[in-house]
Amino acid sequence: MSKADHSIRVLPLRSIQEFVGGNEWSKPTFDPKEFGELQKHIVSNLIYFQSNYGAIIIPFLLLIAFFRPSAIIFGLIVIAILVAGYVYSTRQKIALPPFLHDRPIFILLLVLVTAFMIIRMFGTVFIFVIGIALPLVSIVAHATARKTSLKNKAENTAENLSLQATPMGLFLSWLGAKAEEQQQQQQQSSVPPTKRR
Repeated sequence: MSKADHSIRVLPLRSIQEFVGGNEWSKPTFDPKEFGELQKHIVSNLIYFQSNYGAIIIPFLLLIAFFRPSAIIFGLIVIAILVAGYVYSTRQKIALPPFLHDRPIFILLLVLVTAFMIIRMFGTVFIFVIGIALPLVSIVAHATARKTSLKNKAENTAENLSLQATPMGLFLSWLGAKAEEQQQQQQQSSVPPTKRR
């Protein structure tokens, strides 16, 4: 690969109409059989709208940090340690439960719940919920309910070839997300070869 393949680029802000306007909302179905499709839908929107999410959550996070910097920094450190621990376990090929494989959204929610339990012992849980957990959960909720437009699908087709091409894609890849090409290769390798007669 060339250096350009590894470069991180920031996607443009999407218009207000495209982000929250119109009737482009849908009620998600949480059927376990369709969880894979739902996860692809969420990941697609997270990547496509990542600059809009950043433009909302970063100023809000800085505002909370202005009043309670130690609580926010502590919360971010706990989350970073948990994510780093998960990344380390996957890189070292440590055996993990099957339901943790290729489930970036589930891993993110699990990290937030675990961080909540840890921070709860130090008495700064309110700041963690308001400043970190609530914005992240709101972002996932938006990505879940917002329909995927044709433009979204077209742009993410290129981005999906390398999840690490954008900051959100890189973060999701740390949580176990894989590009469709990798998923197809994994599925093909898991299918036993047919015996020739």
